[in-house]
Amino acid sequence: MERSDTQLITAALDGDRKALDALIRRHRPWIYNIAFRMVMVHQDAEDVTQEIIVKVLTKLSSYDPERAAFRTWLYRVVANHVINMKRRPRERVFASF
Repeated sequence: MERSDTQLITAALDGDRKALDALIRRHRPWIYNIAFRMVMVHQDAEDVTQEIIVKVLTKLSSYDPERAAFRTWLYRVVANHVINMKRRPRERVFASF
């Protein structure tokens, strides 16, 4: 029987690494698809996906299941991350000094 997102989150916050891994494996393709639609470059979408996974891991305790579904919360994390990323100034590439 497959556990719900809320059950996996609760277990992960209690230190269950397998639950955390299952949660990430369940949502990683979805995160990538959203990131790709927003950046339109596969390599950038992979990088963004990794950054978002780290962000989700560090902010997972702030998720409140009574306010929104996990995917709704996760979508906001993804969208906000990409929007903020696009606002940052890009590194300049210099062909020569």
